[in-house]
Amino acid sequence: MNNKKSHLQLFFMFIVVFAILVILEQGNNYFGKDYFESNSFDSEAEQFAYNVARYEINPLTKEDFAEVLTVTKDDIVHYRTYYGSLAQQIQNIKDQYAEDINNAQDEDVLQALKSERDAKIADIQKNFEDDAYVSEKIKALKEQVVNEILADNKRNQQAFFAENKQFAYELHDDKYDLTFKKNDVKAASVFKKTISNNDLGTHEESINLYEYEQIGFLDKTYTIEKDFSTISGTVTIPKSMLSKTHFGNDLRAFTITKYIYYSIIIAGIVSFILLVKVFNTRPEALLGKENGLRNILNRLPIDMASVLVAVVVYMTLLFISSMTDIGYSIANYFQGQRYINVFENILQIAATYGMFVLSVYLIIWIWVRFKSIKSVEKLWENMFLSKLVKVCIELFENRSMGIQSLILLMVIFLGGFGFAVFVMSGTFEVFLFYMFLFVVFFIPALYIFLHRIGYLNRIMKHTDDMAHGRLTDNLMVKGKSPLAKHAENLNGLREGVRTSLNEQAKSERLKTELITNVSHDLRTPLTSIITYTDLLKNPDITAEERQKYIEILDAKSGRLKTLIEDLFEVSKMASGNIEISKQRIDLVQLLQQAVGEHEEEFATSNLDLRVAISEQPIYAYVDGQKWWRVIDNLIVNARKYSLEGTRVYVNLKVNNGNAELTVKNVAKYELNEDAGELVERFKRADTSRHTEGSGLGLAIAQSIVDLHGGQLDISVDGDLFKVTVFVHADK
Repeated sequence: MNNKKSHLQLFFMFIVVFAILVILEQGNNYFGKDYFESNSFDSEAEQFAYNVARYEINPLTKEDFAEVLTVTKDDIVHYRTYYGSLAQQIQNIKDQYAEDINNAQDEDVLQALKSERDAKIADIQKNFEDDAYVSEKIKALKEQVVNEILADNKRNQQAFFAENKQFAYELHDDKYDLTFKKNDVKAASVFKKTISNNDLGTHEESINLYEYEQIGFLDKTYTIEKDFSTISGTVTIPKSMLSKTHFGNDLRAFTITKYIYYSIIIAGIVSFILLVKVFNTRPEALLGKENGLRNILNRLPIDMASVLVAVVVYMTLLFISSMTDIGYSIANYFQGQRYINVFENILQIAATYGMFVLSVYLIIWIWVRFKSIKSVEKLWENMFLSKLVKVCIELFENRSMGIQSLILLMVIFLGGFGFAVFVMSGTFEVFLFYMFLFVVFFIPALYIFLHRIGYLNRIMKHTDDMAHGRLTDNLMVKGKSPLAKHAENLNGLREGVRTSLNEQAKSERLKTELITNVSHDLRTPLTSIITYTDLLKNPDITAEERQKYIEILDAKSGRLKTLIEDLFEVSKMASGNIEISKQRIDLVQLLQQAVGEHEEEFATSNLDLRVAISEQPIYAYVDGQKWWRVIDNLIVNARKYSLEGTRVYVNLKVNNGNAELTVKNVAKYELNEDAGELVERFKRADTSRHTEGSGLGLAIAQSIVDLHGGQLDISVDGDLFKVTVFVHADK
């Protein structure tokens, strides 16, 4: 909106809007009417007829005050006791005269004071003894008030007719069949109004005795109703009376005002035509380029932005509407009846125009924003209401937390509201009530709120420490609140982090050992293969030596092949890229075959193999080939690592619906390792690593058992090594 054309377009738009508001607010009073047809004058004429009925046709009379003049029993009691009981009033009179009597030095004065005092006391005593005496006194006071009211009404009547001589009227009261006339209603007139029955309605005169000093102690209100619904007739202003009234000036002001408004309407029409024919630019062009204000507004949610636009537009319309009486003000100014502060009016017009420009800018901006939103879902996402709904849902995900938060907010809000009420009232009773609520409700609620905030801060501090790897002591869990539950969960998470860190350290250590062991186990046979291959290249070796070297190469190659195959197999099992084919297998028979293959090796190793197998078949759904590998690895592991001259126990039985295979032996080497680590890859109990094998036997067995949904447990008790395998047995 930086170019002149845009500003001119906005100015014409302002004129159009101003003209429309002039039509809406002033059109009913000025357009197509003369002064005497205006609503304001019509109301004035009807008010005149109403006052004629009030002051002349059906005025207040003493008969209308019959209820007021009636003295009731309550009036008598109230009159008697207004200044207290009989004893209190007598004592009060004595106190009033005591000082004057004591100071009186002249006997005549003294007697006069005593007589005056005694007369008042006697009057008070008679008030309490004689109802008729009191009734007459009250009636006299009431008549005095009624006469005063009628006198005021008479003065108002005279003033009214003196100020309204310009009117002529002929009004008839159907109720009493009376006609009241003044001047000639049939003469040529500039105004004529017909009054129909029920136009004037009723008049209620409220009489409050408290307003009158002489009888205010009664504090009673009476209502006198006058029915004017039966009055009809005509009210006119004869042309001959026009020059004698103030209506001449009003007529000229009305005419000037009407033509000013006609000029504004014409200007509005011309401006509208120019906007359509000349300034037919797209509304978006008025926004201009992106600027700081646009960037700030675009951050507002669209519903809040809409409310902002509505408020600004409404205020702008109020500003413009307040200017629609400018024609009447100008007309009176030219007649010298009203002073106009030019500078103040210029400021008002400038402020109103600025508000209008801002409103147009905001309307176009919000329209462009709505236009850019292509779906209802996108519109909902751009609303603050959606964020508020989301926050409320999140607040009540924990119902207890949500309810407690609402209660605390309500108590704090009501505490502030109560304080505001106390400040405005300033009464001691309100202060006491507020202090009671403050001590009983607000202070405990404030303490709970601050306590919860402090507890939350401690939880956040522990969370920050945990995020930075500082595992401090456990948080104290207090009560059963949501924060206490969160603290308990945080303590559990802390233990989980500690365990995770320990496992991570263990994993790093095992990874280092894995790399070392893999390097060692691969390098050993490979080194032998390279060495004996070089020896075979020597043409001077004998046939016997050549054959010996070839046998060594064959053994080392087989060793390397086994190691590599075991590595691939463990890797496949760990990644889950291995398939198993389960069948109903007799585990007893499978174990017997495995034991049979290794009996001779156990005997050669000076080991006593003790086998305890059920005589009945034990069936399980397993992959026979892979389960054979489990049994074979466990038996071979026991043969390799058992102390010579000891016994190895192999047991298979059914326990609680599971087939349970147990292998126990006395270790050849000292078992310093964690039992769980013995199933890690390349983990062997012989720290010097002199035995043959890949070191993957238990790891492979563990993986196969896991694939079957079973369980492999290892326990170490001194040098006693025990492996137990569980798998579900089929009956």
